[in-house]
Amino acid sequence: MISMKKASTVNGWLFLVVISSGFLSLLLPVADFFINEKTAWEQFREGELVRRLERQVDKVFILRDPSISMWADASYVLFHSGRPGVLVGNDDWLFSREEFYYDARSAANLKSNLNQVVATSCQLRALGKKLLVIPVPAKRRLYSDQARRQVVLDMDNLYPGITQRLSAAGIPWLDTLSVLQQASHHGPVFMRTDTHWSPWGARAVAGGVAAIMALPGRQEFRTVESKVEVFQGDLLRYLPTSKGVGPKGDEPLVRYQTSLSSSVQDEQALLGDAIPAVALVGTSYSAMDEWHFPGFLKEEMGQDVLVYALEAQGPFAAMREFLQGPAARDPRVTHVLWELPERALIQSMDVIVEGDKHACLDSQSAATLEFAGLGRPGRR
Repeated sequence: MISMKKASTVNGWLFLVVISSGFLSLLLPVADFFINEKTAWEQFREGELVRRLERQVDKVFILRDPSISMWADASYVLFHSGRPGVLVGNDDWLFSREEFYYDARSAANLKSNLNQVVATSCQLRALGKKLLVIPVPAKRRLYSDQARRQVVLDMDNLYPGITQRLSAAGIPWLDTLSVLQQASHHGPVFMRTDTHWSPWGARAVAGGVAAIMALPGRQEFRTVESKVEVFQGDLLRYLPTSKGVGPKGDEPLVRYQTSLSSSVQDEQALLGDAIPAVALVGTSYSAMDEWHFPGFLKEEMGQDVLVYALEAQGPFAAMREFLQGPAARDPRVTHVLWELPERALIQSMDVIVEGDKHACLDSQSAATLEFAGLGRPGRR
């Protein structure tokens, strides 16, 4: 049996060996960089040397990837967790941390952002546009059994609080939560390892929009499956575990294509420059080809759609882009769909419209009744 003193000595030497090995493994890439990099002195003067050296070391440091994987493996096996940003649920389901945490800063952001939504709706109305807000509920609301975590009351009330504020301001909104709840009985409406809805969820929401927006001049769009591919969601980057450790990463993703019938295409070619009456403003839920939300909208509504959607920039950046572009002042664009993830509304975002007094919003006006079936409080 090894004595405690001898075991401590052995552990100490092992620690020194590991540290020394890591240090020595760094000497070669650093020396190689300075030998082969002819502009090192110029990079130093321009403040670029350290950044370039870091990139070179990351590329060749032999212990980097194994160390990251080993730490991720230990966190997952011992604590069922990953890096900050992801929460691991049951059955290999992953959730964004943003869906669970709410504090005083969240409350302040929510108030400011909702005021901006109201101000923006007023500006759109002044431009002759009819707005329909599509609030996207958090993934955990649809899959609370897999989430395994409770949230504070303020976070639980976020979606119904948003929709109640929209109703009070007379802003039409789609009860997206109810649409997705119903659709979830027939297939996953969110991707298991991703923050976004699935194509099935996007299609269901498109159908919900079409059910309450019957516009004249319906066109024949057709959506077909193009292929099925293996998909790995964005939340897996917070779990850089070794192969065989951690949640199952691969899940099937059906890709779609939507096209206009050939006869309508020929007709539009004769008419010249045709501008769609509907503009879709949103985030990566609308922008990413994987979910095919604009395509499903075209088919379900029978209308072409202008897409103003941006990835990783939030819903306000896309709305600013729309308002600053020519479509906002084009009378042929009559309807605006604004896709707003509930989790985005508790984040800090830049303003869209300056000022806080907008007389055009009257909660008692006829505009509140323009779309039938809107304004119902969200349900859990």
